[in-house]
Amino acid sequence: MFRNRCGFIGTYRVSSAVNSAVEASKQAGLDKATKIEDSLSTRIAQVESGILVPKDLQTMIDNPDASVIRRYGDRAISREIDQILSIIRAGHAGDSTFELLLSGDKSAKFEFNKESAGRFHSTVSRRELGEPVLYTATISSLDRHNNNGKIYNLITEKVSNIHFFNEDFLEMAMPFFQEKKEIVFVGSPLIEYGAFDPNAGDIYFIKLA
Repeated sequence: MFRNRCGFIGTYRVSSAVNSAVEASKQAGLDKATKIEDSLSTRIAQVESGILVPKDLQTMIDNPDASVIRRYGDRAISREIDQILSIIRAGHAGDSTFELLLSGDKSAKFEFNKESAGRFHSTVSRRELGEPVLYTATISSLDRHNNNGKIYNLITEKVSNIHFFNEDFLEMAMPFFQEKKEIVFVGSPLIEYGAFDPNAGDIYFIKLA
């Protein structure tokens, strides 16, 4: 048994984040997550057919889509716990259990075994794509081998990773990189465990605006 006492961030905040993930993990496995590649293909088709109209970035930040159901900080807390739980998810861990005790004004205790730790991991590592957004940026780098790159978002003034469906889509952005020109494009933000980073989160390219 492992025991961990957390006095940082605030017991209630940590307890609330972990409890939310634990409750959600009880449903893990009932709904299969869609692969990001399939989601991106769907988003591209939805934008091309006019089913979805890209939002302005600030509008998206002020009014996140329905998939955004928790604060990014709560996701970070849950992912930290998930890293600890990898100890008992490992094949050599046997029947080990993990007990997390949070001490503060109100104490909270969470217990995990290999099965519940696996469900917790499936829940907090879930990834999906948000609704399409208009981005204005400059391109810092492009990688043809991995179909990704980095951009500098001119609105948030932060660097983000950008991913492309295939090399043909990456080639649409190449002239802007080579000529060091501003690019305006439609992309979908990556939502991880119901949260996203509006400033520097990963973006999946859909089309040039």
